[in-house]
Amino acid sequence: MTIRGFLILVACLSCLGCRTANSTNTNDLAPAAGGPPVARAQVGSIAVSPVVYAYYFHQTFRCFTCQSMEERAARVIEEHFAPQIQAGQVVWMPVNIDKPEGKVLRQQFNARATDLVLARMEGNVCKESRKLDELWGLSGRPEAFSKYLVDQISVYLSPVQSK
Repeated sequence: MTIRGFLILVACLSCLGCRTANSTNTNDLAPAAGGPPVARAQVGSIAVSPVVYAYYFHQTFRCFTCQSMEERAARVIEEHFAPQIQAGQVVWMPVNIDKPEGKVLRQQFNARATDLVLARMEGNVCKESRKLDELWGLSGRPEAFSKYLVDQISVYLSPVQSK
């Protein structure tokens, strides 16, 4: 197994408690990896910096537009979040859904072959995830594409406010 495959597998296993789509209610999340609710509650009470995974789902064979979308998203994230990437707070991860480890993540996030999904991890528990379907509508507007992606990642990096 390659290092990249191993990292995808580790990220997948750490995301077992994730809900797909636009979940923001952390009380509805299942315990990570089948752990007891008490253990999950203890982890949740510890102040942990979030880690935001940006998963770009793709197939082995892609069209020019799909490759361009991946390149643009990667470039925006690298340009705007270099310190966070260096600190391990933002992780860019292309995921090939034609490979076994990619199929698992695709199912976990109910993703299509061209989705970009953000997942907010805290203490190895996925607190929320979101597919950024709006990016495709912004593909012809680079500034709007960049602003939207930066804004969404910034929201996921922000500390969760107590309700």
